[in-house]
Amino acid sequence: MGSLLEMMFVLLGSAILTVQGIKLDIEHQRATMLALEGQNEATLVTAFQGYISDNFGAILTQYTASGNNATITPPTIAQLVAAGNLKQAHKSGPYWGGAYVTTMTMVPSGCTQTAGNCHVAFTMYPTTQLLKGGKPDVAGAAQVALAGSKLAGTSQFGYSNAQSPAQITGINGSFTASNPLGSKAASIMATNGPATDGDSVYIRRDGSLTWTGDQNVNGVSLHNVQNLDATGTISTGRLTVSGSSSLGTATATTLNTTGNTTVGGTLTVARTIQAGAIGAPRASCSPLGALASNSDGRGQALSCQNLNDGAGPIWMPVGGPTQTYNFYQVWNGSVVPSPSCFAGGYPQMRLVPQTFRVDTTAAVNFAGPGSGPWTISITNGSGSGTSNVDGGAIGTGEVETYCSY
Repeated sequence: MGSLLEMMFVLLGSAILTVQGIKLDIEHQRATMLALEGQNEATLVTAFQGYISDNFGAILTQYTASGNNATITPPTIAQLVAAGNLKQAHKSGPYWGGAYVTTMTMVPSGCTQTAGNCHVAFTMYPTTQLLKGGKPDVAGAAQVALAGSKLAGTSQFGYSNAQSPAQITGINGSFTASNPLGSKAASIMATNGPATDGDSVYIRRDGSLTWTGDQNVNGVSLHNVQNLDATGTISTGRLTVSGSSSLGTATATTLNTTGNTTVGGTLTVARTIQAGAIGAPRASCSPLGALASNSDGRGQALSCQNLNDGAGPIWMPVGGPTQTYNFYQVWNGSVVPSPSCFAGGYPQMRLVPQTFRVDTTAAVNFAGPGSGPWTISITNGSGSGTSNVDGGAIGTGEVETYCSY
């Protein structure tokens, strides 16, 4: 009899433990479902936030076109997928039934596109509260909100409790907002801020939000810049321009440009300016005033000039087609060396008489033909280089050598 009674107690205990194990397993599975629900909502919220950041300019245009009506039409989940903002696996509604509702509002009230003070306030919430056994499951709603908050980045999750069912309170009291379902406990909602755009502190990818203060990029590089416009001063040790740039005042130790750079103010160079273009004297060029180096590589500077001789703009040495080389004092028989002209230049000389004596022939001949070196001839009408008056030189002169281009 004792053994039978003991067996009954053992069987009863086993049954109780089995039932308790089943309950614990059900609770564990439900906790997993609640966590997955929070993760699913966070996935959707993050996609909506990405859409707002990528399309803020279009949203702002929609707001302005509506006459500054604060209510903005949010994208559908299908549109998020098509736009590439939603790539993860997701559900279109909570597992306990219903759907997700999304609202987007332009804030603050009366903001304008011109002022640049508009932000998007965003909310997403299930259309039905979370129930357990037909009653509001506040603890379960808290689990969903907590799981969502861990993954949603700047967005915040909250829920309504039994004490204040008409109010949504964020995790750790991060925000409070009116319950969109009315006075229902265990309602869940995600927002980027009831009255502010949580992404407004970031630079918009579409360029619709401008900086309001000075920026410090901490010494890192900026790459792939298309156009750089500056209304103030650019001060740098090395400035390299690979496209078109318009500068007001630029101060640089080295300025490298492979495109068109326009300086509307003052260009101050601490060291040197070197023309990268190569030209040949009398070759056509553009535009007028451009600078280049002579093709022989010896450093002669050329500028694009119009000599009004019908040839049009051509490369010519800075200073014009005649470049003075040297001066020599000469007399009959003096040898004057040819100047070492840069590419495209032809050696020339100019003999200027200084003194001369005239004998009975009444003639003095100065000559120095050719391209040099030149032997100077200063003779009288008889071809003599000396005077029959006192035997001195018929005359002296000064020779200027130059290069003609």
